[in-house]
Formats: sequence, structure tokens, C-alpha cells
Amino acid sequence: MYITVEPAGLMMHTVKLVFDPSDPASEDQQVRDYLSEHELEPRYHWFAEIEGLEGRECEIMQFGGCYLGRNLQNIGLIQRQVVEEELLTAEIQRHVDAGNLPDLANAAEPRRQDAIAALVEEFRVEESFGQDEAGELQATLDATALRDATARTLARAGATQE
Repeated sequence: MYITVEPAGLMMHTVKLVFDPSDPASEDQQVRDYLSEHELEPRYHWFAEIEGLEGRECEIMQFGGCYLGRNLQNIGLIQRQVVEEELLTAEIQRHVDAGNLPDLANAAEPRRQDAIAALVEEFRVEESFGQDEAGELQATLDATALRDATARTLARAGATQE
């Protein structure tokens, strides 16, 4: 999902939520659920190709900025949380692939997935994120801290399974 904000007159703005059905983002359903739960209806709703995604018909929902109000921040938070989870999961997997987390690599799949979910929650703190050379958000985890947290997480998971 993409969010665009455009000026719409004196002290007003238009917000468009753009969904690409051919390549759905992880947060799409959560955003749709949020809109539904808060009874937020778009002013306009249509399907069209957009610049940069030629050949793909996207779903576009247009809202008045004042109508969305603080809900726009909450939608942005949904998007950020999903991105953080994806980045942390990829960073943990990078450490697994590098051989830094053999206990996690050797764990049975359900236990491994539960451990990764717990690690994502533990490391979802500001210090785990920075920017890469292109200014994009990235996750960087200290190998020693991650190894210690993995050992604690797997030990807790093992204790609850016994």
C-alpha cells in the first residue's frame, strides 16, 4: 500500500491509499480492517493504473485529510510496524544464515517460528533501527545480544513445552 498526500486547496489536503492487488503488501489487510473498524469510508474509490505501476490496475481510495485526521497517523503506524517486523525477521534470518544462531537454525519449525516472533518483539526498539546509505530504514542487530536473547527465548520455549 502506498499513501500519497496532496494539497487540495486552502489549508486542506487529499489522502490517497493505493493498493496493488497484483502485489499486496503485508499491511494491506490490517489497514482495510482499521478503516472498517473505524467506519472510515473513502470519498472516492476507483481502480486505475498509476504512475510507476503501468500495466497494473490499482485500487485507490481517496479521503479528505481532515476526515481521516489522526487516523492517518495510525495507518502510518500499522505500515511502520509491518515494515519493522519484516526488517527484523530478515536481520534475524541473516544471522541464522551466517551461522551466528545455530540453536535457532536447528530448532524444529514451530519452535523456531515462535522464537523468531518473540525475538522480533524483543528487538522492536528504536536502537534496533537506523538508515542505510540510501536513507531507507534498516534493522541492525548485535550478534552477541541476539545470540543471548535467542538462548533465553529458546530456553523459555523449551520449559513451556515440557
